[in-house]
Amino acid sequence: MAIKQQASGLVAYAQSLVDRLISPSTRQNLYNSSSSFAKEQPLLASFLAIQLSLSLTPLLLFTSFVLGVLSLSLITALLFSLFWIGVALLLLVPTLFVTVSLALIVWIWAVSAFVVVRWVYNLVPVRGAGRVELVNGKVVQVEKREGEAPRGEVKNGDN
Repeated sequence: MAIKQQASGLVAYAQSLVDRLISPSTRQNLYNSSSSFAKEQPLLASFLAIQLSLSLTPLLLFTSFVLGVLSLSLITALLFSLFWIGVALLLLVPTLFVTVSLALIVWIWAVSAFVVVRWVYNLVPVRGAGRVELVNGKVVQVEKREGEAPRGEVKNGDN
């Protein structure tokens, strides 16, 4: 009795799957048209039925083989790509560590050089103005007063 219930449950499940794929009205129309075709052309209908019944198994096996090969190749390509991405990451992480460390050292050097030069510049008690003529004809004039930051301006050579 339990086997009969399981079998009927399996049939109901298969029927619901078929109903999801092809609606019952579409199936009924297909059944009616194939039945009328078999009545009108019995020789051709029997030929097509025998061809389909004998060729369906190899076609399904070939289709499953193709899908298996495609899925295997996609999984293999994904794993191959992930492997080489991992190898590249093993090279990228130490390289980034070195470059970030070098950039930090250069930045610390630049900031400390600026601070030291500014400290030395402010330490020297020089007052007055300086004038430099540049190659392009412009003149840079800097004036420093005691206790103030230097002020500079750029003028054309005519002034």
